[in-house]
Amino acid sequence: MQLLLDILSAILLFTGAFFVFVGGFGVMRMPEFYTRMHAASLTDTGGAALILLGLMLQGGLTLIPFKLAAIFLFLFLTSPTASYALANAALLSGIKPAYRNETGKSFPGEHTVAAKPKRKAASKASTAGKSAPKKPSAGKLVKRKPVKKATRKKS
Repeated sequence: MQLLLDILSAILLFTGAFFVFVGGFGVMRMPEFYTRMHAASLTDTGGAALILLGLMLQGGLTLIPFKLAAIFLFLFLTSPTASYALANAALLSGIKPAYRNETGKSFPGEHTVAAKPKRKAASKASTAGKSAPKKPSAGKLVKRKPVKKATRKKS
């Protein structure tokens, strides 16, 4: 029975360590604030929870698993709340996400501009006798695409 608990504990510890490693790698490699914060919050909640569960199995029938369970409960309740508060504060302070959400709707505060007419490249002979292209109506609006910031190359 002890061997089974040791194997299960090792699986939980290694899985939690893997999540923490991948989350740390994600924090370093993600392109913008919100995606970095998402990687950090998943690491904090998921990886730490698995590591704490693995340590609880190693603690046996002592006071240690109860203390680890209290730490787990505290992390499970506070980490997502803190991540939400940080993301909400960043959004309210003006840090915009780089991309639109999955529904295709724009984010609050995003500006729209009037559409410009698309002109077709045509030869002069084919346009002779035709009227000028129509202007778009004033009510038609198009959403702007996000602009990526340029980064400096280190020399």
